Amino acid sequence: MSYKFSTGSIRKGDIYYEDDRDGAATYIDFGQDTITLRPSGSQILHATSYAVGIGTTSPDADELLTIDGASGDHEANIQFREDGVNRAKVGVNASDNLVLHNQTVNKHIVFKVNDQGVTREGMRIDGAVPEVVVNEGSTSLIDFRVESDNNTHMLFVDGGNDKVGINTDQPTETLDINANSIRLRNNLTPSSATALGAVGQICWDANYIYICIATNTWRRIPHDTW
Repeated sequence: MSYKFSTGSIRKGDIYYEDDRDGAATYIDFGQDTITLRPSGSQILHATSYAVGIGTTSPDADELLTIDGASGDHEANIQFREDGVNRAKVGVNASDNLVLHNQTVNKHIVFKVNDQGVTREGMRIDGAVPEVVVNEGSTSLIDFRVESDNNTHMLFVDGGNDKVGINTDQPTETLDINANSIRLRNNLTPSSATALGAVGQICWDANYIYICIATNTWRRIPHDTW
């Protein structure tokens, strides 16, 4: 049986399906340091010594895998399935937007990180309710902040202490604004002292500052120039 084995190298040309040598043939194309799988003549999979291309014979030299789709029916998407059922899709749509699509009804897109050896949830797009949720559940990262050009805590949610800071990372109240003024751009004049209003509502006009001290109960404070 030794005729079936070889200890040396074997050099061959391209490999074709035996009944498919004419027209758009299906074959394995061996190039100079490349291998291309060509079903019906298309270059669906191309491997080099440095990268793999799907849908292209020119994969990006700086990336291990390049997927080159076409607008329409075969865009640059990756489809994930479980037991033959579509579950999620990642790719670029016809408008050139990056899309993360959970295809399962009422399920979420969850972003997790390794926080000093503990896996924690950073952000969740909730499929069961129309919300983008930050810090859902006991394994979340707890705090949330937004930076500006000159402030690392332009908006800060202290999740562990149920407080929100603006321009501060140490809020002491439910809302703590580290500034010397706030602005209500538009004026409002309640029609009467019993006009509709919610407790704590504040508004102003050219003559008064109005405060709602109980449901539909207003007080006003006059102001003048100096």
